[in-house]
Amino acid sequence: MTKPAHIIGEAEQIEDVPVDAVLDQHEASGDVRAIRRDDFDRDVWCLLGLPVDVTDVSGAMGEIDRAVRNNKRLSFVTPNVNWLVRSFRDQNARKEMLEADLSLVDGAPLVALAKLLGVPTTSRVAGSDLFEALRRRPAFASEKLRVFFFGGRNGAAETAMQELNREKSGIEAVGCYNPGFGDLDSMSAQPILDKINEAKPDFVVVALGAEKGQAWINRNQTRLVAPVLAHLGAVIDFTAGGISRAPRFIQKIGLEWVWRIKEEPALWRRYFEDGLSLAHIAVARLLPQLLFASRATSDTQASARVDIGSAKTTIVLAGDIHQSSMRPIREAFRRVAAMERDVCLDFSGVASFDRAFLGLVLMLEKHLTKSGQKIYINSIRPSHLRVLNANQMGYPISEAAARQHGALPATHQAAV
Repeated sequence: MTKPAHIIGEAEQIEDVPVDAVLDQHEASGDVRAIRRDDFDRDVWCLLGLPVDVTDVSGAMGEIDRAVRNNKRLSFVTPNVNWLVRSFRDQNARKEMLEADLSLVDGAPLVALAKLLGVPTTSRVAGSDLFEALRRRPAFASEKLRVFFFGGRNGAAETAMQELNREKSGIEAVGCYNPGFGDLDSMSAQPILDKINEAKPDFVVVALGAEKGQAWINRNQTRLVAPVLAHLGAVIDFTAGGISRAPRFIQKIGLEWVWRIKEEPALWRRYFEDGLSLAHIAVARLLPQLLFASRATSDTQASARVDIGSAKTTIVLAGDIHQSSMRPIREAFRRVAAMERDVCLDFSGVASFDRAFLGLVLMLEKHLTKSGQKIYINSIRPSHLRVLNANQMGYPISEAAARQHGALPATHQAAV
């Protein structure tokens, strides 16, 4: 078989290099084109199957500014308890979250879960906090962020536009449109998209309900000229003044949801149902990870060997795979994602891993799913398998492993 031209050998060992320091050096010098930035460079961790980028409001603002300046697509999500619950109920919802370019953890419960699991989020990054930070920046006529409001309650977007444009802020509202309660097809009609594009916004703020809003973004983002898109449902109401945001001290103690129920009593049912679902997730998915925590067991450096087979590409993983030593894993994943072939992750040499590694696996899943490929696993310890299952990562056992070990089930997804 002829190997692809960019593959040096049948089995490649990838050296460990401190990529983060190199990235920081190039960005500080302004030479952001000198080194590639993609999903495999993200400081993304796995939280119960969802990707979480470790950053704060300032970092998120920087990503938005960079996307606008370079006219580069940036679709971001702000997962909270409702997003987490939906990801377990609907695999398509989880897929939509994986496809986002940035994932900012929202909601005090998710921050608490992240701390329990060792995900280094220091605080929530609510979409409303991010928008308010952008809004409070000094106004410079040539650098204002041009925003288009899509959706919201009747009249709320128009009022929000007036409020923004009356003040001297860092945001200029350039248009709004309320598509009503139609389906995705009617909301995605070309005349509607033309109206948005004609306003030439930098940032489209969507408010259609989290489920429909994210589906609309995923369907239409390549048809819109705006580089930045996000579903920030409550932002329009907060900006318009129709609903008041909880005082800061209530936000800090994690009780903003109580305030939201006071402002919108109809929310109580959703919050109640999400709370019950979260309790079930904590028992079925959180406890297995706490009981079978994967900690470093040796001084073995992480490594990845790429073996190119006739049917799929295998990445043979080894060592303690943790955030501080994942350069070889990042490079291996980036390389095999570009091949657009099925990938088997061989865990035979893995001593331990953290959720930064699982976050990177999610990025590999994202890219392979786009091109119609799958992830398989091989030679994994039962304790490591439980952690994957708890994070919605029920990848199939490779056919070769199934033949070697006898009649194994088609997938290893645990019933939890």
